Amino acid sequence: MKKLFILTLLSLFWLPCQALAVSSKAPAISDKEAFKAMLIEVLKENPEILFDVMKENDSAFIKAITTASETSRTNELETKWNKDIKEPKTFAGAKRPYLGDQNAPNTLYIFSDFLCTYCQKTAGVVETFIKEHKDVKLVFKAYPKSDQGKAALRWFYLMSQKDMKKAWQLHDTIFVHQQAYANNPPEVLKEIVRQQGLNPEQFAAEVEKKQAELDALIDEDIKEAEKYQVAGTPYLFINNLVLVGAQTLTTLESALKFSAK
Repeated sequence: MKKLFILTLLSLFWLPCQALAVSSKAPAISDKEAFKAMLIEVLKENPEILFDVMKENDSAFIKAITTASETSRTNELETKWNKDIKEPKTFAGAKRPYLGDQNAPNTLYIFSDFLCTYCQKTAGVVETFIKEHKDVKLVFKAYPKSDQGKAALRWFYLMSQKDMKKAWQLHDTIFVHQQAYANNPPEVLKEIVRQQGLNPEQFAAEVEKKQAELDALIDEDIKEAEKYQVAGTPYLFINNLVLVGAQTLTTLESALKFSAK
């Protein structure tokens, strides 16, 4: 009987959305404090009860914790975004790979590196976001941390100047085979363009011929990253708002909505 009583109290405390209201009048603060004190005392004396409640309501607890975590993160980001939005940032977009409508009113810039694991995880999220939002354009910005990363970027940038669709196919395939690329960059790049119906040797020769031009674009991106204190990859800017690290669709949605205020 005691356990049932305690479980009922805990359920009402932890799962208010499932509790039935017993009065339309809100309890007084003193009543709330007394109730809280009683719960704390109960948990001290019977800590195992909390675990019983969690087991019996696992999905509800997981949902509540996840929601609270996302709400807390959004609140922290919005505090930062209030400062970001007052600090205009400009980026070069010409001759960079882009996804979406070129005339979209919103722009999402992503500084990325093909050998970055977190960039690999974020790439699919960002592409899904762009597909779901016709009013947002994605512009890719290079921020390589190695010669291997820079080599892939040269191929990606050159391909984008020839065929934007194939450029993003190249982008996605490099990320899918990230480890294989790290082990043997030239052969993986050649195999990807071969699968796209292009002559890999000719494409490699063109990359080499235009290396200075391609490196100039990449180096300009790197200078912008340093200017805006990009600390790592992925690093995103959407309408002046800054997003650091791997992102979720929820956070991208929040940033877009916040920037439209």
